[in-house]
Amino acid sequence: MESINRQTWRNPWALRDYRRSNGYLNEGERAAFAIGIPQTGRGRVLDIGVGGGRTARLLRDAASDYIGVDYTPQMVELCRKNHPDLRFEHMDARDLSAFGDASFDLVVFSYNGIDSVDAAGRLAILHEAARVLASGGAFVFSTFHRGWRGFDRRVDYRRLEWTPNPVRLGLRTLRYVEGRISGTLRQRRLRPLEEREGEHAILLHGAHDFGVMVYATTPAQVQSQLAGAGFAMPALVLDLDGKPIGAVASPEQEYFHVVAHKPGVR
Repeated sequence: MESINRQTWRNPWALRDYRRSNGYLNEGERAAFAIGIPQTGRGRVLDIGVGGGRTARLLRDAASDYIGVDYTPQMVELCRKNHPDLRFEHMDARDLSAFGDASFDLVVFSYNGIDSVDAAGRLAILHEAARVLASGGAFVFSTFHRGWRGFDRRVDYRRLEWTPNPVRLGLRTLRYVEGRISGTLRQRRLRPLEEREGEHAILLHGAHDFGVMVYATTPAQVQSQLAGAGFAMPALVLDLDGKPIGAVASPEQEYFHVVAHKPGVR
C-alpha cells in the first residue's frame, strides 16, 4: 500500500492534477473548515498532506502562523513554488515530533489524505494530531466510506478534457487512452491486494487511473478511533453536502468530512 501510493504521488501527471486544483471540494468541506477554524482571531494552523497547496489558499487568511507538510518531496517543492511566502516542510503525519505539544489551534488533513496509510499508521496520525493540538483546537479531515458503492462498481475517474486546439486535443486523447489502459492493468494487479474483511478495509480507488490503495471506514469506527486518541465525543461527521451523518452513511457517499475537537476551552 505504501509503495503503491508513494509511486502515484510522485507521478508527473498526479503533480499536474494537484498543481491545477483550486477551491473547496464540496459544501461538506466548506462547512467543516468553517466549523474548525478558530472563531475568534486567527490561529496556528498545521495543514497536512498539502498536495499542490489547494488548502493553503483556503486557510492562510485564518492563520496567524501557517505550516504545510507533505510526505512527498515533489509536492512540497510544488507548494513552495505556488506559495513562496508560506512555510512548507517534508514530513510524515505519523511522526510530528518536530512540533511540541499544543502547538496548533487547527490541524487539517484534507482530500482523504489520512487514508493513504495502513491501520497502524492511521492511529498514529490521530494520536499525533491530538497531541499537537491545543485545548479546544480542532482536527478537520476527510475519509473514505467503506460502504460506498463505487468501490464495487470500479468507478473510473479518467475524463477526456475537450479543447478546440487540435494538437492539445490529440495529446489529451493519447493520455486518456494511456490512462484507461494502465488503469485496467492496475486493477488486475492490485485488486488481489485488497483487504475487505475485519475491522478496517484497504481498497483500490479509481483515482489516478486506479493508482491508490485507500483505507476505508465508517462513521461509527471513526468515532471509536477518535475517542481512543483522546478527542472529545462525539465528533461531527458531515456528508459531502455539509449535512450531519449518524452512525451509518448512505452507500452513495464516497467519503465524509470530520471535525473533532481536543477537550478543553478554545
